[in-house]
Amino acid sequence: MHGARQDGHRPQLVPTNNTLGGVEAMAKRYDRVPTTPSGRHDRRLYYHDENEPQSPTYPPKRKSHMSMKSNLHRESMESFYSTMRPEDFPGDAPFVDSANTTSFTHPTQYVQDATLISDQEARPSSSLTPTSKRTFDADLEQMQVPDTSARRRPFSTQSQMPSRGVVVLHPMQAEPDDYLHIPDKNVDAHSIRPTWRGCVNFCTLFMIAAGLLMLFIGYPLIANFDESYNNVGDRFINNGKSPAIPMPPLIDPDTPPDAHSWTSQYDESEWDLVFSDEFNKDGRTFWPGEDPFWEAGDFYYLATQDYEWYTPEAIRTMNGSLVITMENIVEHNANFRSGMLQSWNKFCIQGGYVETKVILPSEPTTAGYWPGFWMMGNLGRPGYLGTTDGMWPYSYNQCDIGILEYQQYPNRTGPYAATHANSPSNNPNISSLPGMRFPACACSGQEHPGPNAHTARSVPELDIFEMQVKKDDGTYASQSYQIAPFDDDYKWFTNSSSYVIYNHKETNRNSYSGGPTQEALSCVSRVPDSAFFGTDGEGSIMGVEYMPDFSRNGQGYVTWYVDGKKTWTLFETALAPNKKTQIGQRTLPLEPMSLILNLGISKGFQNIDWKNIEFPAHLAFDYVRVYQKRGEPQRISCDPSDYPTADYINKNMDLYSNSNITSFLNSTTRHRTWPKNGLKDGC
Repeated sequence: MHGARQDGHRPQLVPTNNTLGGVEAMAKRYDRVPTTPSGRHDRRLYYHDENEPQSPTYPPKRKSHMSMKSNLHRESMESFYSTMRPEDFPGDAPFVDSANTTSFTHPTQYVQDATLISDQEARPSSSLTPTSKRTFDADLEQMQVPDTSARRRPFSTQSQMPSRGVVVLHPMQAEPDDYLHIPDKNVDAHSIRPTWRGCVNFCTLFMIAAGLLMLFIGYPLIANFDESYNNVGDRFINNGKSPAIPMPPLIDPDTPPDAHSWTSQYDESEWDLVFSDEFNKDGRTFWPGEDPFWEAGDFYYLATQDYEWYTPEAIRTMNGSLVITMENIVEHNANFRSGMLQSWNKFCIQGGYVETKVILPSEPTTAGYWPGFWMMGNLGRPGYLGTTDGMWPYSYNQCDIGILEYQQYPNRTGPYAATHANSPSNNPNISSLPGMRFPACACSGQEHPGPNAHTARSVPELDIFEMQVKKDDGTYASQSYQIAPFDDDYKWFTNSSSYVIYNHKETNRNSYSGGPTQEALSCVSRVPDSAFFGTDGEGSIMGVEYMPDFSRNGQGYVTWYVDGKKTWTLFETALAPNKKTQIGQRTLPLEPMSLILNLGISKGFQNIDWKNIEFPAHLAFDYVRVYQKRGEPQRISCDPSDYPTADYINKNMDLYSNSNITSFLNSTTRHRTWPKNGLKDGC
């Protein structure tokens, strides 16, 4: 054992067994941090020289965490060395402080300098021979051990340890979070070498950023300097005459060329195609706003007390046809669900030939379905009773008793034919209508559709077909013109020259000629059995040709067609004045007329064969085509100058958008009074 130096230096650490082999072995063993074959550090020993420059692989630790770990390392090191034996260091002896033999320190803190070697040479030692001393000096020079006078640091049990120094972990005291505070000498683990994942992430972020920049910066700049964008605005916005989105053509491009003209079977005149829809594009639907010419209804048809609810869900195009499906599904407390398609306020005509090819539901002998294809004046919207109240089915340009309520005198005393009618409803009053809302003698200064207060306005109805089944006799198409005011007992047919039936084997006058709500100028024509889904499913061509009397010369007429052949013609003479009911001349439709296609079910139209009727039932229209006479001006507007509708509809939109308003006067959004006229109220 050696005593402490007396020159004021810190205590020197010397080996008790001062063999050169032990010193050399200890220097070689502890002059670096040992690692495992995998490159990870040996957990038994970590040495960090406080005088060596800080390496990037040894980042400084936070003091708070270091102080906590230092205490643990100190206790671990003390416990570790307290159990060490000489044989734990082969060829070496335990190291002790020359002044305090109870304090152990790590061999890497062993100090060898020239002074110490000189002291050892001067002191007698039986184990240190000149040979071993020379070997030790040579080894020491070869190791190039630097001056370690500043590294003399004994082990201490004080609470604070140097921020840099020896860290020794016993193998049994390793912790899961050691990797957080023990430096890693594997430089590549924290390198900035690119990886495939990093490159993909960078490219993705770059593309997203570039796309956003192009969308919000690049595109506006291109649009600002590109003349094609700027010219569109100048062309459409400045003059206000063209829509920004062009309307589809009135004539469907899929219409065959040979169908672009039609020859009348009534007078052999030529007619040109003005509108067509072939329904060839499958999957079309007709919810509000989806189509420029058609719109499906969403309401209950209260006027005829139907069993179905009309919904856009029941109408779509498939297999090159427009298909309306009736299903046995409860909808809004109605027993069935079906569809009604309208061109109301989108496409209208004033005269023309309207044709379709239709396939009817089920079989010819199945009674109960009510398929229809018809037209109605645009001032009335089908299913919205507030719009038809006092308007339907008038077609009258006179100012007499025919415009009054119940078609009677104001005191309800006559005429006799109007108070003693032979009505199928057993109602002695010939009419239950409230009177004509806008007759030819309406007072000025009140709301009126126009063009002036002396132009009668109304909502006439013209039926291309309504199908009804006769027991054991197949299906017949009811082809009618509904009008008001009425003839006595609804006998429009007293003048046999006012109509003509072309084939009495196929067509007959309808046994129903009217009731308190309308007079029906109607005939029924047999429909071929091949026109049904339950048979051949070939379909049948049906249409109506009508020419209003715009010149007021009595030359108006209507001709109906079934299976491509004319069935019967109604002349305007059938609308002549009636002395018994004291009414004047009625007219064929002058109003712009919209198109309606629907599949209903109601006992008010015919008896229903509940045992044999089947669901779902389908009604298919292969196409709809409209022709007008060649050489005549085209009349295909819903708002023509002679019979305008747009302004009045816009001012009374509550009536045209709420099917729950059932009369003109019961609107909850606007107070209304019945328009005055010169006959009843005086002007």
